[in-house]
Amino acid sequence: AAFGPATVVGAAVRATALAGVVSVDVVTSQRDFARDTKRRVARTVVVQLAAGQAQAQARVVDGGVAADVASESAALQSATDARLRVVLRTEAARRLVEVWRSGQLVRSHDVTAAHGRFYSDATFGSLAWANDNSHVLYAAEQPERSGDDAPQYAADASEDWGETFSGWRAPVLVALRLADGAVHVVDTAAGVSPGQALFLPGDALRIAYVGYAHGARRPGLVYCQNRPSALYVGALHGGGGAHACVFRGAVRSPRLTPSGAAVVFLSTAVGGPHAAASALMRYTLATGAVDTVVPVVDRAADAERVVDGTRLPPGFPGLFVDQLPRAPWLRCAAAPARELLVLTSVWRSTAAVVGVDVGARRVARHSPVDATAAATVLGCGGDAVAAVFSTPAAPGSVAVGRAAVAGADVRIDWFHIDGGAAAAGDGGDDAPSVTWSIVPAAAEHDGSACESIFVRPAAPAPSTRLFWPAGRGEHARPLVVMPHGGPHAAHTLEYSAQVAGLARLGFGVLLVNFTGSLGFGQQAVLAQIGRMHSLTLAEIQAGAAAVHAMRLADARRTVYMGGSYAGYAGALLAARAAGFYRALALRNPVVALADNAAMSDIPDWCWAELGLAYGFDAPPPLTPAVYAQMWAASPASMVDAVRDPMLLLLGAADRRVPPPQSRGYYARLRAAAKPVQCRVYPAVGHPLDSVEAERDSFATTARFFAAALE
Repeated sequence: AAFGPATVVGAAVRATALAGVVSVDVVTSQRDFARDTKRRVARTVVVQLAAGQAQAQARVVDGGVAADVASESAALQSATDARLRVVLRTEAARRLVEVWRSGQLVRSHDVTAAHGRFYSDATFGSLAWANDNSHVLYAAEQPERSGDDAPQYAADASEDWGETFSGWRAPVLVALRLADGAVHVVDTAAGVSPGQALFLPGDALRIAYVGYAHGARRPGLVYCQNRPSALYVGALHGGGGAHACVFRGAVRSPRLTPSGAAVVFLSTAVGGPHAAASALMRYTLATGAVDTVVPVVDRAADAERVVDGTRLPPGFPGLFVDQLPRAPWLRCAAAPARELLVLTSVWRSTAAVVGVDVGARRVARHSPVDATAAATVLGCGGDAVAAVFSTPAAPGSVAVGRAAVAGADVRIDWFHIDGGAAAAGDGGDDAPSVTWSIVPAAAEHDGSACESIFVRPAAPAPSTRLFWPAGRGEHARPLVVMPHGGPHAAHTLEYSAQVAGLARLGFGVLLVNFTGSLGFGQQAVLAQIGRMHSLTLAEIQAGAAAVHAMRLADARRTVYMGGSYAGYAGALLAARAAGFYRALALRNPVVALADNAAMSDIPDWCWAELGLAYGFDAPPPLTPAVYAQMWAASPASMVDAVRDPMLLLLGAADRRVPPPQSRGYYARLRAAAKPVQCRVYPAVGHPLDSVEAERDSFATTARFFAAALE
């Protein structure tokens, strides 16, 4: 096929004038191999929800017409006038701010000369309507300076925020007055890069935003929740020096409560693990007080309990959230004063819908955590919430949840629009159905519960004939061991085209979670610090051995696949467990910690994961003693012990794990006559996520494994 499956990347839900009928704006992304690009398509679906039929199929009243929205950088409907919609549009070299009313374009402002590219990412991206709809606030690159005023050779003038932001000038907040198109670059607090801005209540045009501290150098931000930052409030047209810092730490996702009385936001510890458990905080506008709504949880408990005044449900491991939804609030007619926040959080080996009653300080779970599916909240409108449910077998389906209040409890009944998450599990006539299960394990450091996900084809099929032909039992199935990167991330039941593709070729795929994975409590995250080169390796091997012991895969036909930190772990295992894996495919692996510390956009990672102190305002020097410690923990120090075939897949534009250290590793392996191959993808960053890099790296890896397993 010349295209890949469509995956849902966004949705907004709105009530209509008809009872039980809602409108859902759905945005999907799809790989177009003919054009070598990812297409973004939007459609509006009108559905009817049958009362009292939870987990039912919604009746589609109008399926809508798909429209390509690739030129839209961001769009937002006004909260006070549903007829108004603002669009930030990029066409060729032009940047436009458009205002649409009732489906008709009423204003179009060319802002190309006022600033650089629009920021529409989760870190800096901003788009907000003023309460009276007189202004629109958004984020963009600061204006390019020219002539004598340009700091042509100043280092801080060219410094960016690392991976995914290469070559981008610093962000600024921009206010556009709709009456006359006047553009105003907002003067924000000094020494920070602003983002995630919103308007505060009232007619004084006051705003709140997150400011990321510049420090001695600007650390990479993407995938990192632990960066020094603060929540600021101030006047849109006042000086940045008058903007008040109301909370300092590692801050993100400010969201105004429906009452307008407070701003809630996420807070994570500064430094240390790049992702960890977060607290949900509340800043009360009238008093300036900041309090904790949901605390950090060290370890899940089997029973409901109260921690620091917040009631937590059984099994709740804490909030493991990257960003809150842009529209996170449920409003139920039966309880109009209740402020109900809905979000997605990693909960063991799945992604769950979690609700927080902010006023009552009560947390509840609203989706299964029984290995059925992963659920991701996309946004709320009235008493409805839009989410996507996916499984390892299916890209996912949109569902609409309808909330009902019964006393202190809130129930969400789900209605699937596209047939349910399991409906798309069939890969076609030639492909097998894909199944999965949870493989329990005991963490090596203290015996606490951990687990992995085992995805595999249910039975041989024509597409599995190369790796798992008909007539072979489950014990003969080849196994791909695939830990996640990070290391503070998680494998969940969310769909992965790569994993599903391997399963449909006949592989069993073990998605290894380990001590340090998210979703198992804060203690588990911290327990890995200082032991990333020992503890994790033992748990990866134990997971593979468990699958072998259950006779679900062939120990003699086991291969390894991993990227970033998982590439690091794989390179260590290639030396320390030589012969266990028939082949290892490593994507942008960390192989020389000290080299990476000198080149990476996140040098603190190399210190923090070894348990060494790192200060953002005064980064430590790479002393001979530290270098020696990093070298001892580096796969590059163990080249002579490698003997199994290895494939290195590198992004030439990777800022997180720059390719020179992997190229040096590759050269040393070749010099030692080790069986190694390497592919480098031009202009591709750390995730290897261009259409061509995804296609070629998968095909190359499949051929590499086929040759190794002959």
